[in-house]
This record gives sequence, structure tokens and C-alpha cells, in this order.
Amino acid sequence: MKEILLEPGIVFATHVEVAVKDFPKGRDEEPRQRCKISVDYARSDVADLIRQGLDFDAALEYYRSYIYNVVKFRIASDWTAVGGMDETMAIVAEKVRQYY
Repeated sequence: MKEILLEPGIVFATHVEVAVKDFPKGRDEEPRQRCKISVDYARSDVADLIRQGLDFDAALEYYRSYIYNVVKFRIASDWTAVGGMDETMAIVAEKVRQYY
């Protein structure tokens, strides 16, 4: 299982860009950026989740799963976060909370 570091970037009103980094030479070396993903939490995005009957906690679980699946698709491997997931989810929670 690949170890991944997530680094949230600039937080926008509707989304946050997250850098996805791995450690090709081990965790003692500098991480390498593999890609960036966008986590969208605009009013319309959250409204879709609310229409599906998701409460706030279920919406956060949706976003956590979304991040995992997008990164897995991009790096073509199962992975585990060694950093940055909590920070990314805190941003998402702050932005999504305003719609609940």
C-alpha cells in the first residue's frame, strides 16, 4: 500500500486544491508530487448530497471516500494517508457546515 501525503493548497469559496505526494525513495527523502485533485463543496455540490438524504456526518464520509477514490484512480494503487487528510477534511467540514 502506497503512503501518500496530502497538502491542501489555496482554499476557495467553492473548492480546495490538494497536492498528492508520495515518497519514491522512502519517507526519509523529500516527497514527490504526483498530481493535484480538486475537492468541490459549492452550494450545488452539497445540495446534491442533501437531496440524497445525507446528513452532515454522512456528507463528510462521502468526501473522505471521494478523496480516497480519486487519488486511488490517479495513482493506480491503494493508499494510506501519512499526513494531510485531517487538515483537508477540516477545510471541507468548515465549508460544508454552512449548508446544514
